[in-house]
Order: sequence, then structure tokens, then C-alpha cells
Amino acid sequence: MVSTFAVFALLAPVGSSAVPEAVDAQIRNYYEDALSAARAEPHKALAMLELLLVPPQTSIYVDWTGVPPAVRPQFEVGLRRGVAAWEQALGGECPFILNGQGNGTASIRVQFVDALASGDPHTKGELRITRRITWGRSVHFTEFEGQIRVMKWARDGQYFTEDEITHVIAHELGHALGLGDTDRWDRVMGPVVIGRPYGKISPEELAAVQQFRNALEEEHARISALAEQAARGRPAVGSVGGSSALHEMGCPGCSDD
Repeated sequence: MVSTFAVFALLAPVGSSAVPEAVDAQIRNYYEDALSAARAEPHKALAMLELLLVPPQTSIYVDWTGVPPAVRPQFEVGLRRGVAAWEQALGGECPFILNGQGNGTASIRVQFVDALASGDPHTKGELRITRRITWGRSVHFTEFEGQIRVMKWARDGQYFTEDEITHVIAHELGHALGLGDTDRWDRVMGPVVIGRPYGKISPEELAAVQQFRNALEEEHARISALAEQAARGRPAVGSVGGSSALHEMGCPGCSDD
């Protein structure tokens, strides 16, 4: 995995809930930055936490440009299964909605491509997320924009199967929810193995996501109280901030050797 991240200046932290080890290190840093901002700028912290939770009804839509008509049906099935894996795991807590209206300020675009930015032939998928926040004394606004790019090709001359697409999509959405990569091939956050993909959310992965989301919600409730106090006693300030992250999915053993 290759990652880039723009973060905010650290202030003294006001508290922290436990974060599972499976959470990506850079997501963990962003979370800690949100807690650090809470006392001085609570609405900044609230906006950051809301984006880590992923806004409800984040719309997932597909750009089918360049996908041959004969291949599109299997890619569509794989895509639906990848999203459904998290829908079934999280139930009503799942923030994603495939091909829906969405909430207008949060979306993830999926594109099937011939090459990825890394140029690594073993990398089969990548997720780039941009988080934008605007905050003041008593209000904040957020924007969440993601792009999932998936290789069309498992290897030269061979398109991905439905099951392989399922694994890649579920993997990248796992990154959006905060999970990091693992070397285990029997985990959706592990590398996709051509011919033997793993498109299921393991109990351990689900537990990590749920624990992280619970921590985010607890801190959000706590900081909301700070924000109410700040709104009564501080002069108005307006600021704009943003961050972005790139996660790439590797595929050991996927070369044509």
C-alpha cells in the first residue's frame, strides 16, 4: 500500500477512545488530529470525525467508459457483491448506497482502467479519498469525495472474474471505513489472489470496523458538548481545511511469471 495524507497541526489532545490495531495508521493519525483539535476548535473536530465515519448514504456510482459490453455484466455483478458484502455486515450502519441519489455532498466514483497510477503490475485496485471541511464557532460543513480505480485485467489477456471484482471492491470500501491492509489471503483486506479471491468480510474485520465506528460516535457525542459550550463563549472564526488519502491494493502472485 502506498499512501499520501495531508493532516492538520497538532494541539493538545482532550481524550481518546480505543482504536483497533486493524485501523490504517494514517486514518488513526487523522482521528488523533481530530481529538487534538476538539478543545480549541470543536466544530473542526466534529467535521473530521463525521468524515471518518463516512457520511450516511454516500453514493457509489460507476463510470463504465472503456469497459467492453461483453465484460460489463460480470463486472456489474462483482461490484454489487462487493458493496453488498459491507451492507450485509453492517446492516443499517452501512454508509454506502450503490447507484442511489446519495446525500449530495458524499460520493465514490468507480472506474475500471487499463493501468493504475503506481504502474505496479501487481497492484489491482486503489482508493483515493478527499475530505473537505469548513468550520466556525457554531457550525461546520463537510464534503467527502472518493475514487476507486480497478484494473480490468487479472493478467495479460484475462479480465477479472465476478469474484475477483467482489474482492477488490470490498477491499477498497474497507479502506474507506478505516481498515488497513493485511498480508493474510483469507481476509478481504488481504491481497487478491487470482483464481482464489476472498470476497467476504471476516468476523475480525467486522469487529474492527464496528469498534472504530463506536469510538468515533462516542467522541462525536463528547465533543458536541464542547461545541455547545464554545458557541456560547467564543468569538466566531471561520476556517477551511482538507485532506486526501491514497490506498493501493497489491496482488502478490498475480504476475505472468
